[in-house]
Amino acid sequence: MDISSFVTSLLTSFVIFVVLVLVFTWLSRRPGNAPVYYPSVLLRGLDPWEGRGRGTRSPVGWIRQAFTASEADVVAAGGVDAAVYLVFLSSVLAILVVSGIVLLPLLLPLAATDHALENSAGFKNGKEAQNFTIIERLALGNVQKKSMRLWAFILSVYWVSFVTYLVLWKSYKHVSNLRAAARSTSDVKPEEFAVLVRDVPIPPPDQTIKDSVDSYFRVLHPDTFYKAMVVTDNKEADKIFQEIEGHKHKIAHAEAVYAESKKGNKPEGTKPTHRTGLLGLIGKKVDTMEYCNGEIKELLPKLEAEQKSTLHDKQQRAAIVFFNSRAAAASASQTLHAQLFDKWTVTEAPEPRDMIWSNLPKKIYERHTRQTVVYFIVFLTVFFYTIPITAVSAVTTLEKLREKLPFLKVVVDQQVIKTVLQAYLPQLALIVFLALLLSLCFSQSQKGSLHRAM
Repeated sequence: MDISSFVTSLLTSFVIFVVLVLVFTWLSRRPGNAPVYYPSVLLRGLDPWEGRGRGTRSPVGWIRQAFTASEADVVAAGGVDAAVYLVFLSSVLAILVVSGIVLLPLLLPLAATDHALENSAGFKNGKEAQNFTIIERLALGNVQKKSMRLWAFILSVYWVSFVTYLVLWKSYKHVSNLRAAARSTSDVKPEEFAVLVRDVPIPPPDQTIKDSVDSYFRVLHPDTFYKAMVVTDNKEADKIFQEIEGHKHKIAHAEAVYAESKKGNKPEGTKPTHRTGLLGLIGKKVDTMEYCNGEIKELLPKLEAEQKSTLHDKQQRAAIVFFNSRAAAASASQTLHAQLFDKWTVTEAPEPRDMIWSNLPKKIYERHTRQTVVYFIVFLTVFFYTIPITAVSAVTTLEKLREKLPFLKVVVDQQVIKTVLQAYLPQLALIVFLALLLSLCFSQSQKGSLHRAM
């Protein structure tokens, strides 16, 4: 990339950054956008503007908040998992800093003052080698064979291992105490009283799956069992429900438009209308509010009938079992409930919003197979990432384009087009590659587990 392309890319990126900062600042100051920029404050029942200036939510304000926030603030805003993730990052940083403070002042001078590279290249009598970089001179490769300096590098491996084990041990204790404190707090969550039950055996003909789950856990946990909620296939019921909700939204919008029309010259207002055909462009013209109300009246009996049918005939072999205490739920999630491993599989219940409900009824053999396939794909992605990287690099330079696609020479040789391509082609290729990689990882996480990876 020449200097003109670099300057063009730099200036364009800076202009985009400034525009996005201005848009961010303008949107964050509008009270109607408070749920977007202050969700945790609203969830705690607080006023996002109380005690704050309208300009406190700046694009770089999160940096100050991140350094000043306590661990209790992180747990309150993002949960225990967010605090654990920060502990992981701080542990990695501690390992690097503690190891580097001791090793860099010791190892760099030892490597820089040796002459293994010069001797191997045939340079004698102190003659310097001009073809070796500074990085190469500071590395282990510049230490001569059988030199006593090698002991320092060997001991450094043990030092890094000791620091790693020590930091991880302290982090493990800290995370354990953090989770124990979260479990013992009075601020409880519904999933802490529940367990997820899968691989429920097929019940007798005179019983439903819910009856089987209720009787089984009532016998094993007579004093702590509360109730069970069986997973059902509610696709049809949900489809009807979403259709009803769509009509309700249309009614609310039509009522708002109708109320606004009364403020003009016509006190009686104008009722909104639409056409019932394709995309509202063709078909009979009807009153929106009357039409949607009529559709809702027709759909409600269908929804009730479908819900009854779903609860009775579409039960799946999975359930959420609730207990009357968190200790009972935690104990049940760690207890073996059947002699065979493919029956009555009990685990901790994830948060409802993290559930992939379609994965719950899958059998244990299918789950293990899918998990193995996902692990294999992840292995290929991690260890053979150079293949897609090479493929991306093949189209991110003009030289490669000219080589692979000779018919583009007439286009890419134009100075203006050349400057634009050199400035933006690598960035666009990287964005597309990362988007595809993210989609791949997300799809594999859904196939390989029962809940989303956040």
